[in-house]
Amino acid sequence: MLNIKKCLKNAWSSFKSRYFTSVIVVFLAGIIIGGYSLNTGVAQIGATKTSTLAETETRAVLDKVTGKSNSDVIEDFALSQELINVTTDSDSLARKYTNGVISVFVNSISSSGSFGFGVLNGINTLVFKDRIASSIVILVFAVILLILNIFVKNILYVGKCRYFLEHRSYKETGVDKLLFVYKHGKTLNVAKVMFLRYIFQFLWNFTIIGGIVKSYEYSMIPYVLAENPEIKWKEAFRLSKQLTGGDKRRLFAIDLIYGIGYFFSTFSFNLIGVFLLDPLKECAYAEIYMDLRENKASVVENIDLLNDEALVTDKLVYGEYPEYAYKIQVLEKRKWIKINYDRKYSIQTIVLFFFTFAHVGWLWEVFYSLLNNGRFVNRGTMFGPWLPIYGFGGLVIIVLLRPLRKHPFIMFLGTFVACGILEYFAAWMLETLFHTKWWDYTGFFLNIHGRVCLEGLLVFGLAGVAFTYLFAPLIDELYSKIKPKYKQIAAVVLIVLFIIDLGYSAFHPNSGAGITYGDEPDTKKIEDVAGKK
Repeated sequence: MLNIKKCLKNAWSSFKSRYFTSVIVVFLAGIIIGGYSLNTGVAQIGATKTSTLAETETRAVLDKVTGKSNSDVIEDFALSQELINVTTDSDSLARKYTNGVISVFVNSISSSGSFGFGVLNGINTLVFKDRIASSIVILVFAVILLILNIFVKNILYVGKCRYFLEHRSYKETGVDKLLFVYKHGKTLNVAKVMFLRYIFQFLWNFTIIGGIVKSYEYSMIPYVLAENPEIKWKEAFRLSKQLTGGDKRRLFAIDLIYGIGYFFSTFSFNLIGVFLLDPLKECAYAEIYMDLRENKASVVENIDLLNDEALVTDKLVYGEYPEYAYKIQVLEKRKWIKINYDRKYSIQTIVLFFFTFAHVGWLWEVFYSLLNNGRFVNRGTMFGPWLPIYGFGGLVIIVLLRPLRKHPFIMFLGTFVACGILEYFAAWMLETLFHTKWWDYTGFFLNIHGRVCLEGLLVFGLAGVAFTYLFAPLIDELYSKIKPKYKQIAAVVLIVLFIIDLGYSAFHPNSGAGITYGDEPDTKKIEDVAGKK
């Protein structure tokens, strides 16, 4: 029988032991997996919203009776699926995209948060609405996103479970545990099991009550895979069923406790969820899995498949999980994946970092504008494929804040302040020189003259920590495989092109519809200004 009091107590202790690293892991997983938000709506990552399942499906049936389209009915029903993001303003967000073919697909995904739903809605659109061109685009994008969902989202979800299983006992557990499945070469098997879990959950949800029961019965599958990523799918399902047998009500009670917390989190712009409830709940479920695993060892068939004994300890070890204890060895070709964050970067690497960050920022904003407005827009003040504020921000974090690396929370605060100063100064300078705005946070909570806002700085702070402890070291490992001569040539060429672009843009800055404010058709502003530099 599950000991709720013990699990919650142990979860709190585990949570406090490495608080900020846990926040970063959940934040990273949330950003990559999807469904993470600092809005007033409650965001849940990769978990079935069982508390609203019956209500949602009942509403779908009623809407069908009252005359809603097939698309709307499927849309409402999809809210009950496993890969779901529930926000109080999802409907209004989902229907704000009105231009372009791709917006049809974006509306479908943002309404339900389910990639699988995109396929259903595409078929529905094709058959019932006679929008053949739109349906083809929807289907193509749905297939692409479904593949990403299977081989990225599900894999990182299991990696997150692995992190918290190790984190409960090993104080120095690294963020790289998110890549656990990839490093051990078990991607295909884990992807298969997690995909089958989704399919079975989807089918069971048609029975409403069965969907609720099965969501708890399947809840331990990611943890079983995190302990043994080689396990066959039938064994994973059977073990999860036996582990949760007789304890589903207790699991529901724990979700109910956190559900109350998420309700109050809505009044804090979900800050309580981001910095307390999300990581604490992950700690709690890791404790639940280990408690069930220990207490039911004598009654669970083939319990020996869960054979990672190094996880079975209640003592806090001041170190990392021992490499020799892994039952599955890291692939030789993946051994370059090492997270040594406290490293000194060469001048060539720093230059390449600048352009990498600047280019990734440009790609992000161009892609977001494409989805948001249905058209390609070259974002930023310059004409090349880079946004320098992202590059300078990355260098501030990697170079100037290096003394803070030993202390993640202080690094977060330093990034928060440094990026805030950089963003405010850049906005002020651009407005002063060119008398126009490239971004505007007016209307955001706790904004300063529309140039910075609390929500944006929180994201910058968390992203800066992620760059420091994960992405920058990984990118540096890739750069190290390039011969120094070629790195130097690449750095010089990029600098020359950047200077030419900068000189031209100083007199002829990039502007226009979708780029600067006041240039939108019908004077309509861009509604989302997340990271518009």
